[in-house]
Order: sequence, then structure tokens, then C-alpha cells
Amino acid sequence: MHRLDPRTKIIFLLFVIIAVFLFYDPTMQLIILAGLVLLALISRLQQALISAAKFMLLFAIFILTVHGLFNATGKTVILQLGPLAFKQESLLYGAVMACRLMVIGIVAALFVVSTKPSDLSTALIKSGFPSVIAFMLLATLQIIPLMLKEAQNVMEAQQARCVDVTSSLINRIKALIPVFVPLFIITFIKMRDLSYVLECRGFSVKGKRTYLYEVAFKVLDWVTLLILGILLGGLVILRIVIGNVAFMPTAGMLINILYGSWIVTALLFGTSWLAKLVTKGGGSLAGQSN
Repeated sequence: MHRLDPRTKIIFLLFVIIAVFLFYDPTMQLIILAGLVLLALISRLQQALISAAKFMLLFAIFILTVHGLFNATGKTVILQLGPLAFKQESLLYGAVMACRLMVIGIVAALFVVSTKPSDLSTALIKSGFPSVIAFMLLATLQIIPLMLKEAQNVMEAQQARCVDVTSSLINRIKALIPVFVPLFIITFIKMRDLSYVLECRGFSVKGKRTYLYEVAFKVLDWVTLLILGILLGGLVILRIVIGNVAFMPTAGMLINILYGSWIVTALLFGTSWLAKLVTKGGGSLAGQSN
């Protein structure tokens, strides 16, 4: 994905979004998700894939569980856990929404990680977008990692002043104010400095612009667009022929998806919590031995 033009990546992003909404079928969406995983491995974006998957998984499990319990479309009870009843139609709807969320979240993460903001801005301006809108998008993409870095710096500075920002959830909530206040001040100062730099470089001046790095469609981009067009046409034909459900999941499959999502979530976040606990315990023992 790194060698593709940013405009090609935008079209690919739109293609994936259209594809997941063509079918009301978690199986088809899981096939698309598997294709994204393969693409991430080929593009050597494993770290971005894992980070996005862990972040989106929580929302996906929440959507699946809540819809399975409370969605009004459900009528057929397929799983009873005490007073909690999971219905087949509700679980199907929740699985579809969860899969869509996972796919869109992962493809968006791959797009952001594999695209330089400056290249994206240049490509949009060359495509006819106003330079102000292109710069707003560029600034938005750049300010997020900047704020994360500054937040880490502020947290470390507060920890040096004995402010507890790493313990229980209640203590973290209490520590938000001494973290957010300097973070917002630093961000506003950087935005003010950025506006000064833009004016010094003649951002608002009308006329022909030049760019440090040129972006243009290459053979790989045209081949990718051709493949995307063929795939989209095939999906549309498949949708017309078989309808919006290609492989209707059975009640057993939906229950397995529910259980599997809970197990994966427990393994991912339970292992992380256990590792932190072991590390903290090891540090305490080392301090006692000294």
C-alpha cells in the first residue's frame, strides 16, 4: 500500500465501505476482513493491524452483546444465560454491525498508517480540492499523534511530581484535570505557532503552487483501480443474483461467534493485564530485596 497514490487509497477505502454495506451477511464481511489482514501482512503493516484490531474489538464485542440482548427485532431465543436471553435475529444484526465496524476501522487505520499526510494533501489539491480544506485534513491527521505524544510527556511530568496516573480507574479519572489542562494549552500554542508559519510562507497568497514532492498515478495505481472496478462489479452482480445474504449463519454459528468474541477479548486484554501485574509484582520484590 505504501507505493500507491493517496487518491488510489481513498478509492480503495470507499470500495471496502461499499462492499461491507452491500451484504447483510457477517460471513461476507469476514471474508473482506480476511482480505484486509492479508493485505496488511503483504504491506508489512502488522503493528497497525494489531493496534486497530484491539481497539475496534472492544466496540465490536459491545455492539454484538448489546444487540443480541436488547434489539427489538429478535424473536427466536437461541441462548439463555440466567435472565439474559440472546435471540437469533438480534445476534445476526449485532454480528453484521460488529463486522462492519471492524472492517471499516481496520481499513481506515491501514490508510492512515500507509499514507503520508503531505502526499495526501498534495494529491487532494491536484484533484481540485480547495487548499484550505486539504490543509485542514492534513492538520487533523498530524495533530492526533502530536497530542498523543504531548499527553505522554505531560503524564510523565505529572508522575515526576507524584501524581498517580497509572493505578486504579478512579485515580486515573481524578488525574485527568492536571493532565488535560497543560495538554490543551500546549496544543493551542502549537496551533498558534503553526498559523504564524503559514502566513510567513504565503499560504493565503493566490497563484500557482509548487510542491516539494510530486504525486502522480503510476502503472500500479491504474492496475489497482482496474482490479477494484472488476471486484465491485462482481459484488454488485452477486448482490443482484443472490440478494443481500450469501451465507445465512445458523443459530449454532451465531452462538459460536458470541462465545469466540468473548474468549478472544478475554485472552487479549487478560494477558495484557496479567503481564502488567507480573511486572509490577516483580518490581516490588526487587525493591524489597534491595
